[in-house]
Amino acid sequence: MVEYKDGKVCLEKLEIKDIIDINILQDFLDNFALGMNCAAVAVDLEGKEVTKPSYYRDFCQRQVHMSSLGDKRCAECHNQMGEEAAKIGKPYVGNCHAGLIDFAAPITVDNYHIGTVLGGQILNKQPDLDAMRKMALELGLDPEEVEAAASQIDVVPEQNIKAAAEVLYVVVNEMAQSGYNRLEIEYLSNTLAENFIQISQAVEALTRSAVEITDSQHELESEIQGVNDLTNEIAKINESIAQVARKIKMIGLNASIEAARLGESGRGFAVVANEIQHLSENTTSTTAQVTSLNQRIEEKLQTTISNSHKTLSVTEDQSAAMEELYATVQNSVELAEYIKRIFLDD
Repeated sequence: MVEYKDGKVCLEKLEIKDIIDINILQDFLDNFALGMNCAAVAVDLEGKEVTKPSYYRDFCQRQVHMSSLGDKRCAECHNQMGEEAAKIGKPYVGNCHAGLIDFAAPITVDNYHIGTVLGGQILNKQPDLDAMRKMALELGLDPEEVEAAASQIDVVPEQNIKAAAEVLYVVVNEMAQSGYNRLEIEYLSNTLAENFIQISQAVEALTRSAVEITDSQHELESEIQGVNDLTNEIAKINESIAQVARKIKMIGLNASIEAARLGESGRGFAVVANEIQHLSENTTSTTAQVTSLNQRIEEKLQTTISNSHKTLSVTEDQSAAMEELYATVQNSVELAEYIKRIFLDD
């Protein structure tokens, strides 16, 4: 299973199967081995086979590996060649213990060795039959059968062997690097999608708040306008009271004139007329104060209304901007999810 650390793939725990489709790798090695007249197999860092052996020769499969000693020597050769290839960072070509030509191509990701592709089981010249018989005796095998199997091995020029090793190295490592890049992009797309989802949730909450603030601002402006309407009504009522006061004043003046005309008999009437005039004057003074206060309230309300209009305009712009941002983030979430699906489907 692929593991991540600090946003990157843990290369020390990465396996070939994590980045290369084993079925595709198997098909490639089968066709490569058949086309190049050589054997091939992919192994992990411990030398365990990751693919099935491709085009293994009878000399190796039915002779050398049938001996426990021969099988052990082959494993040692494979490990040694794999280590040499990993050390030099490119294909290594050499002789195996049985006298055949083998090669090892390291599978690396960001210069980190994760496995090896082994190939070969071929010759670059006719086999040394004496050496073959000697080896057969050491391994407890029938020399004639070993010699017959050796005669079936293809003889390939050394430059062709090196070219085949290079082709194997380039193709398999390209597959490995592509698979590794896929892992990184998949991880980044997952992280991107998760981050955008979190941002989307935050923006959605902010958008709701902005809309609520805008709605509240609309209500506040409506309430302020209602208060302004009330002050207008108060002004009208106050004007009506002032008109009544003026009429009362005229009545008082007329009453005073009439009381003066009546003389002594009009004294009581004069007192009432005087009180009416005082009432008129007090009413006029009060209405003047109310008018002054109402004008001040009107001025404050107008300032408040103006500020409310500005605030409402700002909150409406903010609300619209948040909704637009939310839409943009949602598009980004969908894009990240789309990228994620692409790599998961692959």
